[in-house]
Amino acid sequence: MRVIAGSARSIRLRYPKGQNIRPTTDRVRESLFGSLGDEVVGSRFCDLYAGAGSVGIEALSRGAQSAVFVEKNSRCMEALQANLANTHLVERATVFRGNLPGCLKEVWQKFAPFDIVFADPPYCADLAPLLQSAAKLILQHDTLLIVQCGSRAVVEATGLMQVRRQEFGETAVVWYHA
Repeated sequence: MRVIAGSARSIRLRYPKGQNIRPTTDRVRESLFGSLGDEVVGSRFCDLYAGAGSVGIEALSRGAQSAVFVEKNSRCMEALQANLANTHLVERATVFRGNLPGCLKEVWQKFAPFDIVFADPPYCADLAPLLQSAAKLILQHDTLLIVQCGSRAVVEATGLMQVRRQEFGETAVVWYHA
C-alpha cells in the first residue's frame, strides 16, 4: 500500500504483520478521494477504526487541515505512528487510543467538529451502534460520514440520510449526511 496523491505521494505505508487487519485498498481510496475532490482541502478529518492510517494519511497528504485517528490495537497504532512520521504528517495528526463505538462521544468532545468522518469497522461488526452514535453527533456540525463495510452489510440508520453508495467487489462505501 502507498499514499496515492498529494504531499506524501508514493510513500509506502507499513502494516503490522500477523494482525487480522484489512487495509483500505488503493482502488477504494482513489475512488473515495476522487469523489471527495476539493472537499478534503482544509477539512477536519476523522479516521475511525484507523488501523495503520491509510485513509487519514491520504486525507492529510491531499490537504486536510488536520486528522484524528482512532484505533484500539497497539500494533496498528505503532504502524500508524511510523507511517505519520515517514510521511512527515505527524504535526497535523492526533492519534487516540479507544474502543469504538464506545469512545465516539469522547472523541467528539475532545476533537470535534469534523467535516469528514471515515469509519472502517471490521466487516463482521454490527454497524447499528456506530451509526446510532454518529447520527447524534454529526447533527452538531455539517459532517459527512463515510462508512466502509462489506457489500452485504445492512447500513440503514435513523437520523442519517444515505446520499451515496459505491461498491468494489466485497467492499461498499456508504456516504451519509444528518
